[in-house]
Amino acid sequence: MDGIKEGGTPVSQSIVANIQLGLPATVSKLSSKMRFIDRIAPALKESGVIRNIELINPLTIKASGIAATNRTANAFGGILYIAGAVRQDILIQEGSIYKTRQESTVDVDEIDDLDSHKKLKFIDIINVYRLFEDLMEDDEKPELVLVDVPLLLERQDVPLSDRKDLQKVYKECVDKIEGFWEKYKDKIYPFNDNGIKIASVGNKRFGAVIFALTQDKVKYVVDDIDRNIIVNMNSILPKLQEVGIKRLLTGILVKRTRTAAYEINRINDEERNRLEPQSVGKYEMIGMHIKAGNTTPPTLVEVLGSKELWTTEMLDELASQIISLIAFDQQKAMPLPLWYAKYALNPLEATNNGKNAILQYYKTQAREMLKNEELENIWKEDLDVFEE
Repeated sequence: MDGIKEGGTPVSQSIVANIQLGLPATVSKLSSKMRFIDRIAPALKESGVIRNIELINPLTIKASGIAATNRTANAFGGILYIAGAVRQDILIQEGSIYKTRQESTVDVDEIDDLDSHKKLKFIDIINVYRLFEDLMEDDEKPELVLVDVPLLLERQDVPLSDRKDLQKVYKECVDKIEGFWEKYKDKIYPFNDNGIKIASVGNKRFGAVIFALTQDKVKYVVDDIDRNIIVNMNSILPKLQEVGIKRLLTGILVKRTRTAAYEINRINDEERNRLEPQSVGKYEMIGMHIKAGNTTPPTLVEVLGSKELWTTEMLDELASQIISLIAFDQQKAMPLPLWYAKYALNPLEATNNGKNAILQYYKTQAREMLKNEELENIWKEDLDVFEE
């Protein structure tokens, strides 16, 4: 380039300078937060906010995992998608694992790109509930069913009235949820003492139990909590928010533990986080965080039912079953039935040159049919007969 070269600071020098100057401050803040976690952890455990869980050994259980996935590709001014769900049954007999039965459902279609994320969330839940319905009609049912999608929707999921296409998918999802619980609720634990346990396993709503440790909300906690911890929460809460709830939970939850369980809808802002559909949300939902191993991250478990139906012993048993099903202490570890189900979804996620292989084939075939006017010829076939 011609002209006068002015002095300046290259970005490489800025990076080096900021790392050298900022590193001590960052380490100091992290150390302060870690010391706070170490200080508060014993108090939370002694008060009953953190509970130890015993492994079932040897484990004997018949369990199912239902996992869902979706992939998209831009095409024809909108989005092509493939969404599927797999149910994998496994039988564990005194520690020995036997894979038994697998069921699946797959949906391939096109949608517009407006609110596509929400549409696909609804489609995933619909697919999971289809497999739920099939499972409930089986002669031999599992003792425990684990899923990786929410059991219910929330108020924030409700689409605006002018989003007609999204409203249609949302209504289909709500109808599927309502229909299932209306028909099968009395066959599901804890509504039936001998029913199937259905639990959603995920990682959202980190730390809701911490915000339940106040005088007006502790009544929605299922487990007994030492009221002394509540007295100290007013002074601790600002520091908790500074530390970060996810970091706090990761620090205070150790191997084979769970948090106290709580009624999700009542702990949060009831209107903003209201469970949908309301006809099912009225049964309430219990949530708790579990941690299986040293490196396994905290996991949120959600089950339908109120604190009047669930007891500490029942929740300890559920947590013990789920933790016992997490066979490996790894960062991405999950209960075995869910792991098998997710593994079975790999064909839907296969890529070719960074693009989803199935959708690329689907897109190519759709383009060819449009180009050759094959669809129009099929539609006009009967009309052509009459014209002749």
